[in-house]
Amino acid sequence: MNLEEKFKLAYSRLLNANQVLVIGHISPDPDALASMGAILELLLAKGVKFYAYADNKIEGLYSFIPHEELVQREKPSFLEQYSVILILDCGSLERTNLASEIQTLLNNKEHPFVIEIDHHQPYGSQTDLEIRLPDRASTTEIIYEFFQSNKVEVDKNMADCILIGLMSDTGNFIHPNSSFQALEVSSKMLLKGASLHKIGNYIRGSNSLVALKIWGRVFARLKYNPQTKFAYTALTKEDIVELDFIKYKEKLADIFGDIVSFISYLPGVDVALLLREENNVVKGSLRANNGNLIDVSQIARLFGGGGHKRAAGFSLQGSLEETGWGWRVVKK
Repeated sequence: MNLEEKFKLAYSRLLNANQVLVIGHISPDPDALASMGAILELLLAKGVKFYAYADNKIEGLYSFIPHEELVQREKPSFLEQYSVILILDCGSLERTNLASEIQTLLNNKEHPFVIEIDHHQPYGSQTDLEIRLPDRASTTEIIYEFFQSNKVEVDKNMADCILIGLMSDTGNFIHPNSSFQALEVSSKMLLKGASLHKIGNYIRGSNSLVALKIWGRVFARLKYNPQTKFAYTALTKEDIVELDFIKYKEKLADIFGDIVSFISYLPGVDVALLLREENNVVKGSLRANNGNLIDVSQIARLFGGGGHKRAAGFSLQGSLEETGWGWRVVKK
């Protein structure tokens, strides 16, 4: 089955579904929520019932994304009631927080039709229909192609969503994945009414005093190993409280991604790691700037995470503890 046929099959299944379950990954980022938002716009227009779910979504953090408020944190029950399950931007079933439930469904002869649309590297997909394009800059770029294949007229909400995912996952078009195609799609979204200025302000975050303090604390802790060309730094839960990050979360939406990306572009750095601690969870963000020599998604998978060759992440239960040689995660 070629890509065009996959897009048409996915569209037919969605439009003929009694009810659709739309899933984004744990702790969803702008690309995940924007991909969901674009699909929800379609389902609303077509009168298709749905439930949208992303575990550990932080309420209000990405309120500028259309239909973000429709994405629930409450885990759906009775997955058999859905005729289609659509998984967006997850990398693997494990990133849905519904892996065991979905795998159990797939083992039954009669089960919801499970579709996966993603731009991460393949990692053991077992769905009925997989649309995975790792060379695309964002999952929203694939959603745009999905709309084009099925002659869906892109409205302003869809355009905003598609541009948000592209801007977020390309670091405002400065990352190496900023392809000509990604830029071309972005320009088309502007012609459809997407607000570059508004989206750019949210994606970049605020150049506030709080933001500058966070950058300063991160760089004060920055360590570099010239033998491995590895740079790393950390923010503890005490830092998060002291620097007032929680209060300004919405304005500083993607500051950690910006920081670790900046570190990866420093002279001599091949791989950068930023660890941060929130609510007894340590989140790691990895970036690579060494061509294809190191795949940081493989590193992230060692800790239950995932992502791309150049950008990946993971989460671990526990807290950060500084040692004489670096940082470690201590489980409680």
